[in-house]
Amino acid sequence: MILLTLNQQDEKVIDKIISAIADCIQIEPMQVAPVSILSFPGLEIRQHQRRVLQGWEEINLTRLEYSTLVLLASNPGIVLTRTQIFEAV
Repeated sequence: MILLTLNQQDEKVIDKIISAIADCIQIEPMQVAPVSILSFPGLEIRQHQRRVLQGWEEINLTRLEYSTLVLLASNPGIVLTRTQIFEAV
């Protein structure tokens, strides 16, 4: 499964690509994820923008760092092994 977060311009490009290849492959419909913000004291993860804010300052993270942070923040109180994190990210 592939999950993409797109802005409006990206979405138009993807729609054109999907239209062009729709006859060649079978594409399963998917549900659009709702806008989600994970909020903790002093930290906010805006998933729809792929941004992390500490206070009012944006924190720059690599793709893997961001994905790991979202995974851990989405599962508060749950201990995940390194293997589980590696497989999920």
